[in-house]
Amino acid sequence: MITAFGCSYWAEQPELAPERFAPASAVEAWQPPADAALPAHLSLPPPPSQTLHGHPYDLIELIDLALRRNPETRAAWQEAIATAAAYGRSRAAYYPYLTSVAQGGYSRLVFQAPNSPGAITQWQFAPQVELSYVLLDFGRRRAATQAARQQSIAVNLSFNRKLQEVVFAVERAFYGLAAAQASVIAAQQNLTLAQANRSAVTQRRDLGLATQPQALLAIQVEAQSVYDLENARVMVRDAQARLAVALGIRADTALQVQSLQAQPVAANLRLQVEQLIDTALRQRPDLAAQMARVRTSEARLRQAHAAWMPTLSFSGAYGESDLAYQWNGPPTVDVNTPQYSALLTLQWDIFTGFDRLNADAQARADAALARAQLQAAALDASAQVWQAYYDFQAAQKKFAYARSLLSASQEAYQANLQTYAQGLSTIVELLTAARDLASARYTLIESKAELLTASAAVSYAVGASFAP
Repeated sequence: MITAFGCSYWAEQPELAPERFAPASAVEAWQPPADAALPAHLSLPPPPSQTLHGHPYDLIELIDLALRRNPETRAAWQEAIATAAAYGRSRAAYYPYLTSVAQGGYSRLVFQAPNSPGAITQWQFAPQVELSYVLLDFGRRRAATQAARQQSIAVNLSFNRKLQEVVFAVERAFYGLAAAQASVIAAQQNLTLAQANRSAVTQRRDLGLATQPQALLAIQVEAQSVYDLENARVMVRDAQARLAVALGIRADTALQVQSLQAQPVAANLRLQVEQLIDTALRQRPDLAAQMARVRTSEARLRQAHAAWMPTLSFSGAYGESDLAYQWNGPPTVDVNTPQYSALLTLQWDIFTGFDRLNADAQARADAALARAQLQAAALDASAQVWQAYYDFQAAQKKFAYARSLLSASQEAYQANLQTYAQGLSTIVELLTAARDLASARYTLIESKAELLTASAAVSYAVGASFAP
């Protein structure tokens, strides 16, 4: 029984049967063990209230909520804390190492003697304190500390950029949700308009002033309006999910937000595109983080150079040696004596299998790589600012056009409605005017949301937390 148990135990160990811990075949799903399953209920923070102090959330309140709730900001923060701790660890090499060791026990040692071997049996207890300190390392510690500090700076700046990413994600999702909600209102207005048109055409048909095909055309437009309304409601649900992700809350938490109509339209940019690009190259945290990575690689290159030099260190120890031993039997000799040492050690690695040579080449290539990545990031940042700038300029013009289009479409529809009632225009002309009015409403909503998002995109591309 014990043998069977032992065989079954070893058969389940990964060092002897690793295939048992992988999928059985290429066509069968892997069945995870109990310790790999998700918990019954993932720990999520409680959802916020649907309104804040009885009123819908505005953009500033949503940004504040996202910065407190979004797990990406907390992850970036913890990464910054961990990197700062690594910087603190790099300073440990500047301090002496102090350790204590205590050995105790029984031993029997056999020695060769002229006539016959002898044996020493002894009980031993030897406590000891040891001190070691590097006196000179030709820049190893300094380079390692500088690399750790620059790495911490890079992660801290990446944390700042993450905050900007979260803010921009909230702005984009907020404007998307506000636009989707405005589309629902516009779709309801269009449906009311289509129902009124269908009712007017039906009345004229009953009076013999309109044909059945004309009535069917009005019914078709009404059905299309119902479809557009349901589609707009689906867009609201999708936008609510995107906003929930940006906020870091459950998707089934439907917050009430301010309407798109309540959002002020962005003013003209105060700076030209060249000035905005220069501003981005000066203040974007991700570019500064990449510059810190360049300095990190340069510090590691200096560390690789220092590895060619020797190190000088000091070591000292003090302890007690308590022995009770016998040589080939009694008598027992008791010894209690101090032990101490003070040493200077000069270590210079003469040959390390070309490790230092390749480490130096690797560090030099890493430094060149970091500088190239910085240039690529700067070019990408300038392209983002350029694109965001002209997207904003175009969005402004499109918004102005959309307002004019809506005004003209409303006037055209009212004119066609009056002439249709007087029998001076056809149902096709009336329905065409209604369709153009509905399209103009959607165009105005989309253009305003696009303008607001484009303004936020300029701020994000420049690396600012406010509109430039």
